[in-house]
Amino acid sequence: MRALPTWGITLMSVLVVTAAWIGVTSSGLVRDLFLPGPADVWSGFLELIDDGYRGRSLLVHVGISLYRVGAGFLSGAIVGTMLGLGMGYTPRLNAIARPFIEFLRPLPQLAYLVLLIVWLGIGETSKITMLFLAALPVSAIAARDGVANVPPERVQAARALGAGPWQVFFFVIFPSALPEILVGARLAAGIVYATLIAAEIIAGSDGIGWMIMDAGRFLRSDYVFVGIFIIGLAGIAIDRVLLLLERRAVHWAGR
Repeated sequence: MRALPTWGITLMSVLVVTAAWIGVTSSGLVRDLFLPGPADVWSGFLELIDDGYRGRSLLVHVGISLYRVGAGFLSGAIVGTMLGLGMGYTPRLNAIARPFIEFLRPLPQLAYLVLLIVWLGIGETSKITMLFLAALPVSAIAARDGVANVPPERVQAARALGAGPWQVFFFVIFPSALPEILVGARLAAGIVYATLIAAEIIAGSDGIGWMIMDAGRFLRSDYVFVGIFIIGLAGIAIDRVLLLLERRAVHWAGR
């Protein structure tokens, strides 16, 4: 008997959970208020597609959240990567920036959200700044460690062939550190995405996170589940895109 492929196991696990969900909700063991059935969630999704939520279409709410993620992640990842490369290549810069990066990295982002709102207001600037600060330390540490883990033999060989400091950096150090940089980018994207939803719940007036919170206040569990599914699927899509980029850009990694 042939072993079941991994995709088959994944499909079966999804079907089992879905069947249990249908069974629990259709039997009346759990009220719809607490756990709406798949048909109710689908109906709520169609309502949101047709009517939107609070004067905005569902696509607009999704687009607003994705815009915030993209702006905060890209700016934080780019600045953090550049800073991390400099920290790994220049010990003095590492000595200057390290205490601030190490302090910022474990700090919960929501801890300074209130302060950012006081400084920058409740609009987009405070949210994107918070997402920028969430992505920056993760990207910086990944880039710094990537430079630190470059095999010294590669650098010595390049210098022996007459390469200057900038040539060593751009043609040896940066390509060697790129796998860890992209892994750090994936981690930063996940942190930024989770932080965004929390920020929208606390200080938002639009976006998927705010929609979930607001729908929960009116006991619209079907809308809440729709928002949760959208968040999960969008998060998987973002991670898959970054993983594809990683495989294309550093196809030699691990070989």
